[in-house]
Amino acid sequence: MAFCSLFCDSLALLNGVGVSTGEALAARVIGWLDRKGQGFPVLPLLTACSRCLASVRHMTRITEACITAYFTHAEEEGVGWGPVLASLQVPELTVDDFLSESQSGGSFLTLYAYILQRLNTEHTVANEKRTLALLNTWNSQVFPSGPYDEAKLFLWWHKALCVYVEHLQQGLGEVPAVVAGLLRLQTRLSQMGEERLGSGLLGAIGLGRRSPLSNRFRVVVRSLSAFLSVQIPSEDQVRLQPSTDQQLTAKAQQALVVLESMPSSKQYADLKDSIGKAVQFIHYPGHCLRDGPCLLSLLANLLYPDQGYLNIIR
Repeated sequence: MAFCSLFCDSLALLNGVGVSTGEALAARVIGWLDRKGQGFPVLPLLTACSRCLASVRHMTRITEACITAYFTHAEEEGVGWGPVLASLQVPELTVDDFLSESQSGGSFLTLYAYILQRLNTEHTVANEKRTLALLNTWNSQVFPSGPYDEAKLFLWWHKALCVYVEHLQQGLGEVPAVVAGLLRLQTRLSQMGEERLGSGLLGAIGLGRRSPLSNRFRVVVRSLSAFLSVQIPSEDQVRLQPSTDQQLTAKAQQALVVLESMPSSKQYADLKDSIGKAVQFIHYPGHCLRDGPCLLSLLANLLYPDQGYLNIIR
């Protein structure tokens, strides 16, 4: 509490300066957390910035930096999200602005923490459906700026898959509606897995600029996209139980061909083993839709073992 009060007094300085000075000071705080956050009381600062900062932009950026520093500079292995959820206080009066700024500013860990808080606060099917709708909206609108923040989206997808599967298994939602949400996710994954960006006039004809995302990220999204294509044969049918008869649609076959051919490209040669394990997982007839989170966990372990914030899905 003493640290929180001290940080509130310090952060209050940002509220009384001009825009350019405020931006510079916020950038200094974020840069310092990134470089020297080890051993620093990050969580009290996390609470203080959500309590004391007037600028929602500064609030979301410093919040994201605090959460990132908490996992990056953790002195113990396996730190969890519990302390983060206890420390984050999303301002009720400006929650929409907070979420909008987090989305546009790439504060993906902050949004994930909000999702967990929301699901933990109200354990109802209606709240879960609203939360899934929110995740779908964010997922359709955001695009990682590069390798630094790309893996943060795995947390969103893992949570969405878990809730979707639970609703299907327990009959908590209409199958077509749930499948529609999963297909939207699959489509977005397919888009993110492209070598070149599809936005703009040049993107529409396949001549967009090269994607800033890493090769290992493309392995993850193409694998998960192919898996969903296999497990969802049609808009009103899903494979919720394993079976020996795994009939592949043309869409699923094409997705698997693309995935299986990746190691033949020089840029993916060093990822051959991980791709092979993903292909083996997808082809195994004992796996069904409920194993989607397990595939994501497998790929996170293989390709992003150093990201502490992913421990929750490992």
